[in-house]
Amino acid sequence: MNSREYVETAVREAVEDVMGTPGIDKDACLVYRESGIAPVSFLYIFDKLEEKLGPVVYDILKTHTYQVMTIENLADAIFGLCNEDQRTAR
Repeated sequence: MNSREYVETAVREAVEDVMGTPGIDKDACLVYRESGIAPVSFLYIFDKLEEKLGPVVYDILKTHTYQVMTIENLADAIFGLCNEDQRTAR
């Protein structure tokens, strides 16, 4: 099982790697125009997250609104989904 900190680091690294911009605030909304992230970039961000954390990351798009699109909220949502996925696998 991945720790909450590991998940947040994975999210931050994926966003920063795709954007080429370090130090993005963990509470900054990534879908706002001011963030500078083109919508297509989220395909690459989620692809990188899937590589590290598994396909469960795509379930976030089914169950959350745009408000999940911060580093902090994505990490919380992915961590919760990973834990839920492991509980149902037992």
